[in-house]
Formats: sequence, structure tokens, C-alpha cells
Amino acid sequence: MGLLPIVHAENGDVIDILVREAIARGDTAPIWHARTRPPQAEAEATARAIWLADMAGSPVYIVHLTQQDALDAVANARARGRPVYAETCVQYLFFTVDELERPDFEGAKWVCSPPFRAPEDCEALWQGLAHGDLSVVSTDHCPFNFVGQKELGRERFDHIPNGIPAIEDRLLMLYHAGVHEGRLSLHRFVEVTSTAPAKLFGLYPRKGTVAVGSDADLVVWDPAARHVRSARTHHMNVDYNLWEGWEIVGRPEKVFSRGRLIVDGDRFLGTPGSGRYLRRAAPILL
Repeated sequence: MGLLPIVHAENGDVIDILVREAIARGDTAPIWHARTRPPQAEAEATARAIWLADMAGSPVYIVHLTQQDALDAVANARARGRPVYAETCVQYLFFTVDELERPDFEGAKWVCSPPFRAPEDCEALWQGLAHGDLSVVSTDHCPFNFVGQKELGRERFDHIPNGIPAIEDRLLMLYHAGVHEGRLSLHRFVEVTSTAPAKLFGLYPRKGTVAVGSDADLVVWDPAARHVRSARTHHMNVDYNLWEGWEIVGRPEKVFSRGRLIVDGDRFLGTPGSGRYLRRAAPILL
């Protein structure tokens, strides 16, 4: 049928029990969001999703993968020639579970699902991107303000809205730590952020390539520009930035959509109603 099932892989039944037990014990701080969603719950669900897809003769796409054992399940399936694909999110390449223990409830800014993991998992994800076991870098962008929204969970971690802002930081941080610092080639950077998503989600070759007949969606990138990430200057409508104060290298200078300039430096030139609905085709399996 040309469908690509997409799976958030965590064992929800186990997590529900662990959350109830933690609340009953009085363990209510943000760190318990991660401790009640252990890496085993993700690894088990990832492997189970892969085997169910295998029995059904279906491809499968695992969203926002965070850790080594889940990645191993994907890599092993791909080594067997199975049509299994997975993404990670840019934030999982940088931050660990320790962020959730920041004082004064600051850890709530890092509450998302699946949660952040150990430093060795960050390194495993970088290796998975470099070696092709991970196909895409996304964001799972789901912003909540710290003031007035994340604060709803001050008394109980399970009341903290799950999600973080990252959509504006995806290309910037991946280029800086990936291409500029030598973890990824420029070609691989483009592949995991543009070409592979366009193919897997049925938009290629209209999107994801520079070719005759394709949309002229182009970014003019300055590989040497230095700037500092901050909630004071980012364009996302949210009151914090996970990378606050980080000085990074590389940024877009101009953005074209279907050949029309829509971003020039920090100026947005787009207009409401200029978007077009695109009917997607069957995925191109990588």
C-alpha cells in the first residue's frame, strides 16, 4: 500500500506503573521523569516494533530514538536487510539526563519524551548518524514556556508539559557540532536534514534535491559566521533556549522557497498564504 508506519517506541504500560510508584513514594522532582522512563522501556519497544513490522512485511520508522540499545536493534535489522529507519533529534546529541537535576526547577526545561540519556548514548547517536544506522535528524519540536507552562509541574513531574523548543536550532547546532567539528561530512549533513526525509516521506524529488523540475528551495549558508544562541535573539515564540549562551559557527544567510527569497539575514520576508499543499507519494525506501 506504500505506507510507512511511524512509531514512538516506549513501553507505556511499564512507564505508567513506574510513574505511579514514584509519585506514591514522594519522588516528584523533574529527574523522576527520566527515571520512570528508563532506557530499557525504549529499547524493548523499539525491538518489538521492528519484529512486528517484520512479521507484517512492512517497513517501519522509529521516531526520536535516544539510546544505544534501541539503536543496536535498528542497526541489526538493517544489517539483515530489513526496511527499518530511525531518526534522532538534535537535542539528544548534546544533552544528558543530568540536565533534569538542575536546581530551582530548571530541569523542567529538559523534560521531553523519550527523556535524555547518558553521555555514552550521545556518542552512540553521533556514530549512528555517521555510519548510516540513523537516517534523519529531526527535532520533535514541542515548545512550552518555562514561566506559566513548564511550571505547572512544580509539585509533580508528571504534570510538567512534555516537550522542548528546537526547530530553529536543528540545522545550526548540527552543522556546528557535526560539520564544523568534524563528526559529519557536509554531504551527510544535507542527507540527514533534507534528502532522506524527502525520500522517506514521499516528497522526493520535488523536495530534497537541487535539480531541474524540483522546487528551488535553497539555503545560502555562511560556514564561518559566529553567533551566540539565546532566547533573547532567537525567533521561536518561547522564553528559553536549551543552548543559551553557546557560541557556534555557521548559519544561513538567505533562504529561498520555490525560488523566492523568504529569509534575508534576520529578516523574514515570507507572506501568509504563500504555502502550497503537497500530496505525498509512496516513500522511497533507502
